[in-house]
Amino acid sequence: MKIRDNSRLVKHATIVIVALLLQACKPETEHRTQPSLMVDTVTVGEPIVSQYRNFNGQTVAAELTPLSFQIEGEISSLLVQEGQSVRKGQTIAILDHTKQKQTLFDAQAKIELAIKQFSRGKELFAQEMISKAEYDELLANFKLAEANLGLAKSQMEYTRLVAPRDGVIGSVNKKIHENTAAGETVVTIYDSHQVYVKISLSDSVLATLDPNRNASAYKPIATFTGHDGEHSLGYLEHTNELHPETKTYELWMTMQQVEPPILPGTSVTVSVDMVRAGLNNVQGFHLPMTSIDTGVSSGDFYVWKLSNGVAAKTNISINQITSSGAVVSTGVQTGDVVINSNLRKLREGMKVQGVTP
Repeated sequence: MKIRDNSRLVKHATIVIVALLLQACKPETEHRTQPSLMVDTVTVGEPIVSQYRNFNGQTVAAELTPLSFQIEGEISSLLVQEGQSVRKGQTIAILDHTKQKQTLFDAQAKIELAIKQFSRGKELFAQEMISKAEYDELLANFKLAEANLGLAKSQMEYTRLVAPRDGVIGSVNKKIHENTAAGETVVTIYDSHQVYVKISLSDSVLATLDPNRNASAYKPIATFTGHDGEHSLGYLEHTNELHPETKTYELWMTMQQVEPPILPGTSVTVSVDMVRAGLNNVQGFHLPMTSIDTGVSSGDFYVWKLSNGVAAKTNISINQITSSGAVVSTGVQTGDVVINSNLRKLREGMKVQGVTP
């Protein structure tokens, strides 16, 4: 029994020693802090100040008006084409008026009969040969026939689409034998005596815009692609809401038409003396394109600012793109530190380590 007990003791001791040796061989687990992401940064400098600014724009149709029929039907005649000059009252298009013509013919026949019956009834009533009730019935029939004739004439007139004023056909939206609903645009017409110019503005420029200031003293200068010379423009109107795609505001200016005429869709450069116009002459802040990221929607841009070692996403507005980068009008200020690398790895509130090249 002693020999067996000693054997067990030796066996247990061996197991304990082996376990201790294995534990001693295991390396200690180290909990090291995850290193911060290293990023290049740029510091936003002083704003770009320029007295003279060029805005690229485009001419648009002046007083563009959609024309439509007041009743539905099939177009039997389409008498104009795009770019054609028309005079006030000129027929633009005609609907198939078979039904309206028959209705008018029936109404004319009924009014003629009603006139005869009422005329005869007046004589008989004067001679006391019919009652007052019979006379009133003849009078009511006459007035009803008269109203139906007026309605039939109106319906017949509604089958013709005429030009409401002198102008030029901007677009033709329908074809012959095509059905059209009441109020559906068939053609558009615009004023050919004026030229409208549309440009886009950033909110920083729009904020200082006063349409009444220097309206008569100063007018921007426009040059049109394919046309010689310079032309003065007057203020027309502007929007107060951002364009959903460009994220800018739109401003329209106007001038009288010239010869040869400047057509809608012509590219134009508008030169503005920002000081004389009373506008903000700060163009914005220069940033390299590598520091700018695009958003989900068109015209949506942002940068990552670095503050106290933390990245923060900030929306920006771009005034223009140059060969050396972008001019940013809103979203950054002088002294801001902007991340210029590893943009795709960044997350809001992420700790990063900035390095200035």
